Amino acid sequence: MDKISSDLIGQRNQRIEKMQKLRELGINPFPSESKKDHANSHVVENFEDMKGKSMTLAGRLMKLRDHGKLSFGNIQDQSGQIQIALQKDQLEESLDNGHLGWSHLNLLDVGDIVQVTGALDKTQQGEITLFAKSIKIIAKSIRPLPNSLSDKEAQFRRRYIDLEINSDRKELFKRKALFYKANRDFLLDHGFIEVETPVLEHVTGGADAAPFVTHHNALDQNFYLRISTELYQKRLIGAGFEKIFTIGPNFRNEGLSDEHLQEYYQVEWYWAYANYQDNMNMLIDMLRHIANNVYGKTTFTTRGHTFDLADEWKEVDYADSIKKRFNIDIFTSSEDEMIVQLKKEKVELAGAINRSRLIDNLWKVIRKEISGPAFLVNEPAFMSPLAKAKDSDPRITERFHIILAGSELGNGYTEINDPEYQLQQFLDQQKLRESGDDEAQMLDIDYVEMLEYGMPPVSGYGHSERIFWFFEDVTAREGTLFPQMRREVDQLTKELYPQITFEASKKPAQKSKSSLISNLPSKQEALTILEQHVQEPYQRLHAKMVARAMASYAKKYEGDEDLWYITGLLHDLDYDKHPDEHPNESLKWFSDWGYPTELIDAVSAHAFGSNRTTTPPKTQLDFALIACDELSGLLYAYSLMRPTGFEGMEAKSVKKKFKDKAFAAKIDREEIMMGVEGLGIELGEHMINLISVFSMMEEFKK
Repeated sequence: MDKISSDLIGQRNQRIEKMQKLRELGINPFPSESKKDHANSHVVENFEDMKGKSMTLAGRLMKLRDHGKLSFGNIQDQSGQIQIALQKDQLEESLDNGHLGWSHLNLLDVGDIVQVTGALDKTQQGEITLFAKSIKIIAKSIRPLPNSLSDKEAQFRRRYIDLEINSDRKELFKRKALFYKANRDFLLDHGFIEVETPVLEHVTGGADAAPFVTHHNALDQNFYLRISTELYQKRLIGAGFEKIFTIGPNFRNEGLSDEHLQEYYQVEWYWAYANYQDNMNMLIDMLRHIANNVYGKTTFTTRGHTFDLADEWKEVDYADSIKKRFNIDIFTSSEDEMIVQLKKEKVELAGAINRSRLIDNLWKVIRKEISGPAFLVNEPAFMSPLAKAKDSDPRITERFHIILAGSELGNGYTEINDPEYQLQQFLDQQKLRESGDDEAQMLDIDYVEMLEYGMPPVSGYGHSERIFWFFEDVTAREGTLFPQMRREVDQLTKELYPQITFEASKKPAQKSKSSLISNLPSKQEALTILEQHVQEPYQRLHAKMVARAMASYAKKYEGDEDLWYITGLLHDLDYDKHPDEHPNESLKWFSDWGYPTELIDAVSAHAFGSNRTTTPPKTQLDFALIACDELSGLLYAYSLMRPTGFEGMEAKSVKKKFKDKAFAAKIDREEIMMGVEGLGIELGEHMINLISVFSMMEEFKK
């Protein structure tokens, strides 16, 4: 924190002493009752009507200047500052009521929240002033405010200070409130009703984005934090609602930038018996309404662009614009041709590299030069898994983006209501996910079922608070009250609170609970059992690999490490001698031996896809075993091809083998995906985890 005395601890101690003296006088420095008649700005704006009247104002003491028998100060509330005057012969002392006398003003500090009662007038210099009859501390400040916060990181971390000492920034967030109000008012005025949709979802969708994952303890299942409200709003359209909208947070586990945050608010609506052109027309009116009501203008300059929402909105054809700029036909040109053009533009490709991502990057080169206002139209069907294809050309969709200042700031389309076509789009997206594209959309079979009952023609649209950031010409974090940041505890805080061990806030290492699990063998006993029942060398090695991988995930998910390790070690115990009955023979043994149900259910569930068991996976232990079992075999097969085995193995290379169904053809890729999705992790992360584990095993060290 900059421009603050290096003796903060000393100043804090002095303020704590003053707080104690107040208590000795019988004054509670944090009383439960307070009074405030008017906002400071109201008093200033209506001075002529309020002059000479007695009133009580309250706020933070921002300045205090001593002039002998007269002191001046400034108190600040949400609306602004007003001057107060404290005169020795006018100030009334009433310690029983918490009112400080002249002799006690030394107990006041800048930063205290005070309540002042007096008469309103002007000083000889003409400044509007509340001449105090009484002053009362209603919240003592024991830490001095800094003079300024010029460092952006400090502003974001201590927004409560930033907004108090830079009160003009409060105005930005007041306008943000008006921005959402204008959105809501416009939609309500046009016959829409506001609905709620889940934040926690079994299957998330509605956008190309990587989700956050959380665990529901009561249901013992992983959930995703929503990336969009789309699929649930369209369920409501299927239920008979015709005009609905949501305003609320979405979560996308993506990179930070000046235009992106992982948690942000979005306005999203769905309109039955309308198409994308209806939405485009309404959106022009809506954005002009928002601009005029919040800013009193329609022209904005931001990110080096100037645009006027009152201008005619142009339409930019997706495929044609790329054809004209790069001589690339998005439907027929090769991916190599696209890569050549992107290299010429010095575009760095990140994440999964597939045809859709290459085309999207070509478009972004063009987009950044368009000031707008404009609509991007005729986007390809293979890049729009939820948008309806045009009857005149099924290669393109009835979809649009709004383009302002070189960016896409809103997305809308005519929705797919053909369940068979929607299912195929989902399946195509699933293939992209299996090939490593973590942002491709998930298959939501419940949504497809809803479509089979029938959903009317509908158009949907959504824009996030990025539009507000662009109107204000601020970055994402500047336009967000509390942006996400890496948690840090500074040295000064550690010195101020020596009684706290801040490292303890990290997750404590999990102690083994095996003594609480009935009849679980020890690791050595389980190894002996493995050697007795499994003679084939690879099967023994495979069991040890899965066991080590399971132990690693036990730490990650705070499971019992012994239980997870032993489950992995014994999961194929009968495979060597009873491959056609596996795992049913071993399940009988485990039951006879009195092994815990967690182990029995996990081993049974790992063969659920074989039709030999009827136990579906339910717990993290179950999904971990499924995820580790098949991938261990694929990784081992790949290690045999490499001179260095697991050393230096990379997930991106493994993904290529994963995609090549001819490689290790017996490995069930679908089971691996079932496991990682059940754990709520991405395939690439799972590969990295297991490579790390296996590279440390003695069996694979050269």
